[in-house]
Amino acid sequence: MSEETVKILEDSGWHEGRSINIDEIIENLEQLGYEVFLEVKSFLSEFGNLVIEDVINDETHDTSFRFTNYDRQGTFKTEEKYAQEKLVPVGLIDSDFLVLLVSESGKVYCSTGKLGDNATEAWERLINGSGVKVWGSF
Repeated sequence: MSEETVKILEDSGWHEGRSINIDEIIENLEQLGYEVFLEVKSFLSEFGNLVIEDVINDETHDTSFRFTNYDRQGTFKTEEKYAQEKLVPVGLIDSDFLVLLVSESGKVYCSTGKLGDNATEAWERLINGSGVKVWGSF
């Protein structure tokens, strides 16, 4: 990741090797009906419970947000069709305008497309890169 991206993440409480207890997050997601895959757990362990103030884009990205209603949040069927794998919501990005999703393979998506093949690439593209690859363009 670039220096700028790392600084923004660090200013939000992230550090290399970060590993938080995610039991409560996993329990919440499972109660809502989501199957929480190993790659989702890995993402949440490192990047969960952060409120990231993205000063480059003047946006907030929130992985501390707790989904409370499976029916209202949906099952992301359309997004899963494009991604061709199951997705789990892990937060909100772009000042709560888009849902952040991690797939069972560890790829990171949002409501409008793919952010990266892994968390590192996703944060770099979101904060200091070219943004999302819109559904259908990959």
